[in-house]
Amino acid sequence: MIYDNYKPLKLRAEDDSDLEILSKCLFEAICFDAEMTFIKEKNIFLLSVERFTWESYEGKDENLFQVLCIIQIHFIDSFIVENILNKQSKGLHSLISIAYDKNILMFTFDNKASIRFNLKRLKLYIEDIGKPNKPAVVPVRSRR
Repeated sequence: MIYDNYKPLKLRAEDDSDLEILSKCLFEAICFDAEMTFIKEKNIFLLSVERFTWESYEGKDENLFQVLCIIQIHFIDSFIVENILNKQSKGLHSLISIAYDKNILMFTFDNKASIRFNLKRLKLYIEDIGKPNKPAVVPVRSRR
């Protein structure tokens, strides 16, 4: 498989503008409840997601891949889940948006699922691991 346009991401967000870039890269990323964990002694939340390579897409389906990506969220005071990581959860989720305001970080997923993090300060990392693959289904993304 040829990945001419793909370069593995390794990014950090410490403010709103950083987070805006990360959010675009993670749009419609797919994750499972079983691939999320909170490491209490370090106040870090980890998610393993299959993200789409929107940054190299250029509006062409043949340029779009899926790649395994690790998300690390640091400095967590507490977090609240809704329809995720509990009995109401469907188990499989698609990330719709990431928002941040006044030390509150919100991950919103499909099926009215969300995780709201109360943070000491914003520090979030994403890193692609593994090789990209062609997605089984290419999601529709509005061209802006």
